[in-house]
Amino acid sequence: MKERDKQHVKTVLPRIVVKFQDDVKMASPGTNKNVDFSALKDSVSWKNFFALYPQIQAGKLFTSLTSENITRLVQKARISDALYQPPNWDNYFVFYCPREVYPDDLVNGLQVLEGVELAYLQSGAGGPAKENAAQEMVSSQGYLNPAPEGINARYAWRIPGGKGEGDVRFIDIEQGWILNHEAYDVDRFPLTGSNKKEYRDHGAAVLGVIMMKDYEKNRIGIAPGVKGHVISLWRPDGSLNDADAILSAVHYLNFGDIILMEAQAYHTTSSIKIWPVEIQEATFQSIRLATALGITVIEAAGNGDLFNRMGNDLDQFSLNQKKILDPASPDFKDSGAILVSAASRAVPHRRIPYSNYGNRINCYAWGAGVDTAGAYPELSGSAVDRYTGNFNGTSSASAIIAGAVIAVQSISEAKWNTRLGPKQIRDIAGNAEYGTPSANGRMIDKIGVMPDLRKIIRNGLGVRLSK
Repeated sequence: MKERDKQHVKTVLPRIVVKFQDDVKMASPGTNKNVDFSALKDSVSWKNFFALYPQIQAGKLFTSLTSENITRLVQKARISDALYQPPNWDNYFVFYCPREVYPDDLVNGLQVLEGVELAYLQSGAGGPAKENAAQEMVSSQGYLNPAPEGINARYAWRIPGGKGEGDVRFIDIEQGWILNHEAYDVDRFPLTGSNKKEYRDHGAAVLGVIMMKDYEKNRIGIAPGVKGHVISLWRPDGSLNDADAILSAVHYLNFGDIILMEAQAYHTTSSIKIWPVEIQEATFQSIRLATALGITVIEAAGNGDLFNRMGNDLDQFSLNQKKILDPASPDFKDSGAILVSAASRAVPHRRIPYSNYGNRINCYAWGAGVDTAGAYPELSGSAVDRYTGNFNGTSSASAIIAGAVIAVQSISEAKWNTRLGPKQIRDIAGNAEYGTPSANGRMIDKIGVMPDLRKIIRNGLGVRLSK
């Protein structure tokens, strides 16, 4: 890695997540204070560590919710999901890497200390979209059209609940939004966090795909009637912390509600490869808690590498020599989320070259030429009435899948007065019988299927149009 790249990483990614072993008592429940090292005061390895890094600072990883709040969520999750095995949430901390220290060196030093279960660089690679999709510049809302072109959202609109109207709540988690855009209405929470202006058009594009209701300009989202909310990856304490953002979202949601995770992650500072955020253990646990509580999580598979050139095979991802993203591996870890890849808008749909892929992927959707709100990849500035025809990558694909899931859940609630659990939703959305295959099929392309709402509604939900 070039020196300027190292300096960039040190500036953007200075936090090391440390998970202490569950039986090590690091802080009193209900507090978010800095690390209490008294449990380790007699450890020779820790004495040597502090001698090497005398000015090191550390704090709790989860700061938005109290330990009591998290404990209540865990208790509910254990009741609703018998397979759920929670970690000791009080034992997640973050160490702040001094600027004169290379992060990988600090990670390596922390990993071998007494009482430490794991340590890794907390990564945030930004919103998973590609800024230059020159191969498909024609804008379109063809993703609303019947299969095989789109997801058949227009059919869903003819069914009660099909526009997302009802009580299903949806939260978009990313870095920023145009909150007062003319095309949609969106709400914030006390724990929303910071709205970063440089990412506002990305967030506007995501919300537009799902929630636009600009009927005068004939731009309609997939589920324009949904109750939409936002939670920022930038937490109230100023940190970029996706795991904490997810827990904050979970705090506001109930069984059958929906989270869209518009982010991606680097594995190490020495790699330019980008992966789904759940490769980070604390983030995985936050998603797993959400799905154990019956909340559906849609997660972008990620856009390959720093330069958006080539997608990565999730089956080959290795963490501590364990293939945690390969369903065929004995080390596979299932968060319960719906993972989404990106494909062409043209039929037959082909994987966008920079989109990640793998047998873990459940669904794909359009990853180029998506017409939506905001000026992405440009900036709207103070304008609240701009639109783009060039939203793309696994960002646009994940937003499309989120819209489809909202429609399915809302129709189920309207027709049957019941909501579907995350596994039911994932099985339906990724079912080959209810979706459009990619150009070469699931086994070769490894990007799943694009949901066909007409088939899902008629055959999966057993709901027919009223005569």
